[in-house]
Amino acid sequence: KLFEQGKFADAATAYERLLTNGPTAALHFNLGNARFKSGQPGKAIFHYHLALRLAPRDPDARGNLQFARRSLGVTVDEPLTRHLLRLHSTAEWTWLAGAGLGAWFVLLALGEALPAKRAAFAWLTKTFGAIALLAAALLAATHWDRNTTRQAVVVVPEAPVRPGPLAESKAAFALRDGAEVIVLDAKDDWLQVRDAGQRAGWVKRDALWQLP
Repeated sequence: KLFEQGKFADAATAYERLLTNGPTAALHFNLGNARFKSGQPGKAIFHYHLALRLAPRDPDARGNLQFARRSLGVTVDEPLTRHLLRLHSTAEWTWLAGAGLGAWFVLLALGEALPAKRAAFAWLTKTFGAIALLAAALLAATHWDRNTTRQAVVVVPEAPVRPGPLAESKAAFALRDGAEVIVLDAKDDWLQVRDAGQRAGWVKRDALWQLP
């Protein structure tokens, strides 16, 4: 109701309170919309990402993320391998790997229990074995990608980037609200980041929201 009345900041505050009851893709999506309408593109992009973590094939969340990026004049080229890994959530990859391994073990057990018929479904056992191993490998790759590629979004109008983690360092350049970066390192209240243009430097931690 607040959103429909154009009270976007109030709507965002209400959505934030609802997050304490448990995050959902729809809640993050709506919160992203409210933040975008409130003139906070960085926070909007952050919540669209979280919506996609929970519902990776949601066309509305992906479409609004791309719209927010275009409104900033930004395009993000995601590697094909990462795009494929993120077609499913970590929970979905876990379920697929578990189901594949379970089916494989059942077929192996049947082969031991019914040796006379083992050859009849040997091809099925091999197929499920290959599927199970592939799903397990993709699950491992997804975990590795999430743990090694730490992403963050700038959520302040302008974030100075310095060559070192010191406030006295002269800013080399600045990142605008909504810029998406990779976190390389951390030290005290500073994060070392790399932007889409491969520029690197140190930014105050509170200027960024890190994706889990």
